[in-house]
Amino acid sequence: MGYNIEVSFNIVKHGSVTELQNKIQELARESICNFLYHTYEFENNTQYKRNHCLFTINFDSEHEIIHNFIYFIKNIKKMNGLYIESIYDENVNILLYASKYYQTQFMDTYLAKNYKQNKRSRSYSEDHIHILSELEK
Repeated sequence: MGYNIEVSFNIVKHGSVTELQNKIQELARESICNFLYHTYEFENNTQYKRNHCLFTINFDSEHEIIHNFIYFIKNIKKMNGLYIESIYDENVNILLYASKYYQTQFMDTYLAKNYKQNKRSRSYSEDHIHILSELEK
């Protein structure tokens, strides 16, 4: 249980995919993640061509450890070409953040509309506020 974050990057735009993968893995381990894995997405739609490597990384949700997760987000945002696709809290089953691409391509239109409405109206815990404020910086 904890937070799942999905991070992606375009493998065509990066010269050394292995080097970037190693940097992400090193940063995740430095931030004390529970587990991580990566996969590849290849879509050749006429509207969206996607050749991305997608990392899914899990962190504990204990209040003392949440700072490691925020540290990870800060450093991921500093790296060029990396995109945070989604952040999901497994403890309360809430999608905290979903990128525009994630909303249009992976969510049903009903769920995406519901996500946008709930994002404005729901109340957040202290940890959620810290995470979301770091994403907005």
